[in-house]
Amino acid sequence: MQLHVPGLSERATKQLDETSKSPLFSAIFRTFGNQASLISPLRRRLRTAAYWSEENPDGVVNAGLAENSLLHDWLIKFWERQGTLKIGHTDLTYGTSILGSSRIFSALGEHYQRYFAPHVPVAEKHIATSNGLSPMIEHIAAVISDPGDQWLLPAPWYNGFVPDLNAASQVGIASVSIPAGKNGTLAEVEAMHAEMERRAGDKSAPKITAVLVTNPHNPLGFCYTREVLIEYCKFADKWNLYLVSDEIYALSVFDADHSAEVAPFTSILSIDAVREAGCSPARIIQLYGASKDFGANGIRAGNAVCQHNDKFMSALASTAMPMRMGSPTDILWSALLTSPDLEEYLSLNRRALSRAYAYLTAWLRAQDLPYTPANAGHFVLVDYRKHVDKVEPDDNTWENVEDKFIKEIAFLNKLVDAGVYCGPGRKEIEVALERIEQLCGMPAKAKELSGQYPP
Repeated sequence: MQLHVPGLSERATKQLDETSKSPLFSAIFRTFGNQASLISPLRRRLRTAAYWSEENPDGVVNAGLAENSLLHDWLIKFWERQGTLKIGHTDLTYGTSILGSSRIFSALGEHYQRYFAPHVPVAEKHIATSNGLSPMIEHIAAVISDPGDQWLLPAPWYNGFVPDLNAASQVGIASVSIPAGKNGTLAEVEAMHAEMERRAGDKSAPKITAVLVTNPHNPLGFCYTREVLIEYCKFADKWNLYLVSDEIYALSVFDADHSAEVAPFTSILSIDAVREAGCSPARIIQLYGASKDFGANGIRAGNAVCQHNDKFMSALASTAMPMRMGSPTDILWSALLTSPDLEEYLSLNRRALSRAYAYLTAWLRAQDLPYTPANAGHFVLVDYRKHVDKVEPDDNTWENVEDKFIKEIAFLNKLVDAGVYCGPGRKEIEVALERIEQLCGMPAKAKELSGQYPP
């Protein structure tokens, strides 16, 4: 008897096909799940490899996810001190609002007032919560864009935006190359204008419905100045776009020992869009969540703020049930947001990020590896080209890969063979650097520098 497997939708088939053509994307951003085995040999190796721990010293070190475990011990102790989750009768129902509870609305409103300096106080009616920021982006895309439309992003950008926008909502990304060294400057906005002007003369170009900026920037780790944010408001108004500001790293700005001038974090909510930019504030959507500033990717908590567009908020509510934040997550995050211990946590987190950055960049300098200075977020961009060029591909499985990526993929393969996959904790960073030293034949510096830059 022959059994037949039912097929997939055209949308899912297209998504799988496009993912299979991007092994670099899958290697960096898809580090878990059975779908890995469908994508690449590198993914199959990762699927079968146990991750590193003190009890499993030969496991793979994942240095490619934006996870901050530096203060996990503090967070665990904090939530343990709260005792059993204080669940009320309302928490066991669908609640009083599809977009969140009065508890989380109040907690977030106070948090925004304290740390984001909003021009207009953030009220309950301005907030939508979700089970993570990715579902929120997906639903926003469905509300403001049609399938086939695109969002405009200045490069480089977080590749996770691809599935966030495309997997369900079928919205694409129009990537705009920024002149070298000009990210975060007025020249970046000028490049965005140039792209829109080019598209205005191309009737076949997909419709652009939004511009998305990450502030602090992911992966370059800088904060946009107020001046540039105002120009982005003007840009959005000129081209009739939504301006989506992803501020999930807002409070992960740290002291960094480098000569580059750095801007403090400025929230898009702090700008009087009408007075300062002549921009309708109905265009502005701000994003936030618990995963980065609070080192809690796993509790799945995200939110959006839109203060001047009731129609948008109503449309978002109409599709919100699949992304609804669960009561346990609501309780955990609210407890932290309203705790008198919050400032202690944020201060400790900034110091821990600063020390981790100092250790990593000291190692990069010791190994003569160029990198882009940063002072926010979890990433540092490193130039490994002198080592990538030494590696030759050892299989013929990358028929869909552009030639310029072949050696990068081969280098990633070799790193996995050595036990490194390029937000680990501090100890994992040290182990990862030691393995990179061994693979690339570098002098041993990681352990020595770890003593000079203690956690």
